[in-house]
Amino acid sequence: MSDVQLTLLCLGLFVILIMLLHNWIQLRKHNKTKKTSKSAKKIEITDENDPLFNQATPIFERERTFQDLNSESNSSEYLIRENLPDGIYREIETVASINTKNVQEGTKNLFIEELFKIPNVSIYVRDGNEIWMTGKALDEIIKFDQILIVLLLISRSSNITEEEIKKFKSLVEDVKVAVDGSLLWLANQDITEESDDLRKFKNEVDQSLFLKVIPKSDSSFQSGALLDFFENPKIKTNKDDIHELENTTSETNNICELLSLSGKKLDINPETFLQGILFKMDVPNTKNITYSFNEMIKLIDLCKQKLNGILVDADSNELNDDQISKIYHSLKTIEDKMIKKKIMPGSDSAKKLFS
Repeated sequence: MSDVQLTLLCLGLFVILIMLLHNWIQLRKHNKTKKTSKSAKKIEITDENDPLFNQATPIFERERTFQDLNSESNSSEYLIRENLPDGIYREIETVASINTKNVQEGTKNLFIEELFKIPNVSIYVRDGNEIWMTGKALDEIIKFDQILIVLLLISRSSNITEEEIKKFKSLVEDVKVAVDGSLLWLANQDITEESDDLRKFKNEVDQSLFLKVIPKSDSSFQSGALLDFFENPKIKTNKDDIHELENTTSETNNICELLSLSGKKLDINPETFLQGILFKMDVPNTKNITYSFNEMIKLIDLCKQKLNGILVDADSNELNDDQISKIYHSLKTIEDKMIKKKIMPGSDSAKKLFS
């Protein structure tokens, strides 16, 4: 073989190796892009894969986003959260912290009686790193060098007044002077502005959903079919003997109550004469609102099937699929607003606000 032929052969082999290497790199890029695309599709929530239209296991992406928003972003925030007692929610409460120069004894400098004249006030004290004491534990033998004075800014049943705000701030200052301490506001120092903002938020999301299933043709449901329907393992009775749809994503939250059309608890027995079932959801106090709504609709569909009924709204107008979808998207709007406000639906802070 001549030198020219040998050179051409080597050159050909080199070109083939370059082509194989190029194809291998392109194949790896393609596979990587494909995996990334699949992964992105898995977590994205759109109208096409909303649980309303897709009965697969729900993706709580919005809940994960909320948990990311709540992550401790700096050491000072982490220390504040770690040192607060359970039951304080800075999203909905103002928190005044007073550290005393010397250990205090008894309650005379806490102005407890005056503070408790203001609705929704709590007082916590502790000495050093001991446990926080509140309520009946505040007696004349307690010792403390730290004080927390907490005010709930708004609730479902009451709004704080400007007079109460002024009284609260004045008493906080009085406590600070009496114990010769230093004052630090840990949350919502501008009480008026924050309470107004929460009031608007409450008005936007504080909703109850009422849906009814009534007999399609008869005056009441057949007792046998009624007994069979209420044997569904997802329907439980609470401590007040009210029937509820169990929320499988939460040990403490139900999805909705099942009541008579007059809003009273049901007494299910062979003699029951029932003209309809009211499904009631307390929206902001329901965990995973949109998923829970879909579970509620599943039970309603089963109710319609077993009891030969029709679904109607609170005004007894029959509801079709389009109207149900509109309800779903309204609930999704409420859910998103609560997550944006960092008050998770069905959470302890939500229950405190909407109680």
